[in-house]
Amino acid sequence: MQKLTRDFISKEPRDFKFKIGKTLASSLSGFIAGVFATLIFLLLAAYFLKVTIQIGL
Repeated sequence: MQKLTRDFISKEPRDFKFKIGKTLASSLSGFIAGVFATLIFLLLAAYFLKVTIQIGL
């Protein structure tokens, strides 16, 4: 579980004034990466759906 949390909360050498600042910055970057990954997945799904409809499957 600890290894999983390291993927979402970065160990940046930068010091933040509040502890929540570091968590928020890491969470925001993870959220943005998740949005891009989701968009890529949805675009690929829409492309394959369009292709299957065109070839009649």
